[in-house]
Amino acid sequence: MRARWSLTPDSFERLLELLGPDRQAASERYEELRTWLIGLFVWTRVRDPESLADVVLDRAAKRLAEGEQIENLKAWIRVAAKRVLQESYHSELQERTGVREASRTAVPAGSIEVDHGCLDECMNQLPPESRRLLERYYGVEGTKLIPARKELARDLGISVETLRTRALRLRKNLEQCMVKCRESRLNH
Repeated sequence: MRARWSLTPDSFERLLELLGPDRQAASERYEELRTWLIGLFVWTRVRDPESLADVVLDRAAKRLAEGEQIENLKAWIRVAAKRVLQESYHSELQERTGVREASRTAVPAGSIEVDHGCLDECMNQLPPESRRLLERYYGVEGTKLIPARKELARDLGISVETLRTRALRLRKNLEQCMVKCRESRLNH
């Protein structure tokens, strides 16, 4: 991974300003973004997801400090998270193979797509109703999340808690499948 840039008070303030005019609300939004990033990195099973989340947010603060205008922070964060994830996979591969000075081409630029391939492969192994449940459960973000999950539970005739339990169980099975798939692809 690239050398880590140090967050300054000024760059952090610029990031908070982008998140909203009210400092308290902006701080809460920052924590929501950080939690979302940690969840993303936990899902992809990388080491130290908290640090990777911080790297992404620090990069956003750095860009703002350099004068870059970020119109859609969430979209920018998603792209940066993908890049950080690629860098993390590259570092892990170097450590596993014992190669310390491998070229950047050691991991194909589209290596992140391999995980999407594993996701597709594992999702296709699920029964159609389980696949639909996961797609509807995790397919909504933001303010629409809670109403969408309530609607899904109502459509299935179960409580929201039962829905949550089913979704978590399916997600755990999916994650196990993805880990096996990823290891299989790394070993070949």
